[in-house]
Amino acid sequence: MTVYHVPVLVEEVVEGLITNPTGVYVDATFGGGGHSRAILGQLGPEGRLFGIDKDPDAPLQSLTDERFQGIRGDFRFLEELLEAWQVKEVAGILADLGISSHQVDVPARGFSYRWDAPLDLRMNPYEGEPAWAWLKRQRPEALAELLRTYGDLPKSRRLAETILKHWQPEFTTYQLTECAYKVYGKKAEDFLSPLFQAIRIAINDELGALEALLEAAYRLLSPHGRLVILTYHSGEARILKKHLHRPAEENPVTGWKRPRWKLLAKKTPSPAEIEANPRSRSATLWLIERV
Repeated sequence: MTVYHVPVLVEEVVEGLITNPTGVYVDATFGGGGHSRAILGQLGPEGRLFGIDKDPDAPLQSLTDERFQGIRGDFRFLEELLEAWQVKEVAGILADLGISSHQVDVPARGFSYRWDAPLDLRMNPYEGEPAWAWLKRQRPEALAELLRTYGDLPKSRRLAETILKHWQPEFTTYQLTECAYKVYGKKAEDFLSPLFQAIRIAINDELGALEALLEAAYRLLSPHGRLVILTYHSGEARILKKHLHRPAEENPVTGWKRPRWKLLAKKTPSPAEIEANPRSRSATLWLIERV
């Protein structure tokens, strides 16, 4: 049996997140449960943890600790999901924004260019439309903008036109890869990951979900509660920076703006962790406190 997912920066996550071992915490991206297990290991008997994941493959049922409650759902609706359990305030929230190893390693999910399969890329394969169907509706200029914004891809207009020219029903991962080689030649290998990433972000509205999560986190966290976010690309970091600078309120007389958040630390994986888990190399941990 393969490992569902290897969690990133586990010790740093737990150390930064937990301020009260009797508090209520949320792992908004349960994945394989690695972070959740580590969090529970530091909670007392009265502590509670809610694990959330929209992917039906995520094994929420594998964690049987009585302090844990798994919720199948999308973290963009965090307040509604917790309200169903009469939870209106929490001490800490974790969100690991990376995709799981399981999603990449199962060919039928269409997340990887290592195998040929219909290009799907949905976090929940039972909701919305697969990437191959979504591509058919795109205009060259709009697709090019998405490839630039979400993947930092050069020659994005030519790439978009090439993809749409060669599109066909159940357009596959290999066909998308071939389009990249037509545009970039031998250098295409360097652009495959950001290409798949850009389309994945778009069809799942990942940045819109992050915006919703950050707004909900501010309302749910108790004063001095902790928010731990693991980001993996510049689009996520830009949104996080924008929210960090957004004030909670402004004094109309003095003009002083009371901040919402305080950035306590930023961390990246050690060389040893990257060697053991190469997929962690692009991760950045943001430890944030609600002011």
